[in-house]
Amino acid sequence: MRNDLTVTQRKLADAEKQVGNERARAQVANDRFGFLAQKVKGVKARIRTNHGDIEVEFYPEKAPLHSFSFITRAESGYYDGTQFHRVIPGFMIQGGDPLSKDDNPANDGSGGPIVSIPHEFNDIKHTPGILSMARTGDTRYGAGSQFFIMHKRYPSLDGQYTVFGKATKGIDVVETIVNLPRDRNDRPQTPAKILSIEVYR
Repeated sequence: MRNDLTVTQRKLADAEKQVGNERARAQVANDRFGFLAQKVKGVKARIRTNHGDIEVEFYPEKAPLHSFSFITRAESGYYDGTQFHRVIPGFMIQGGDPLSKDDNPANDGSGGPIVSIPHEFNDIKHTPGILSMARTGDTRYGAGSQFFIMHKRYPSLDGQYTVFGKATKGIDVVETIVNLPRDRNDRPQTPAKILSIEVYR
């Protein structure tokens, strides 16, 4: 009986230690994400396209990693020359794939960074103008660099994709891009290019 109690006590101690470790890791993560949220608080961006400008604000309090990632990529020129390679009226316009810079439309939508961003699913609804991050169909894997701007309300995306901002100006530009003639893969027949992204406060 004593041996059984000893084993049980050890298991309980190990379990408590594991819980403590998880809490410590979570606290470290929260502190780090909080730092990122403060770092990009109040930052906005102007997405310059060949159809006009789209101005966006970010939600770092809801998605600090995604906000920080998009902003730093934009500042580095990562998105310059990419295209909105997928446009679907009543749904959204999608861009941010570095492979869309080349002359091979077949690979559009398959590119992005090697390292993915952990999901930050939140309670913000996918309404018109919302800025959200694209991902693969497998929720075990995070997001990359591709993002989309909502054209219309789409409830089935809520809680399944990370919302990290919203277009505050240029909804008419989104409207223009989403209604461009497109091929069977929903790619615009004439390019909808991101010329540059200006980050500002």
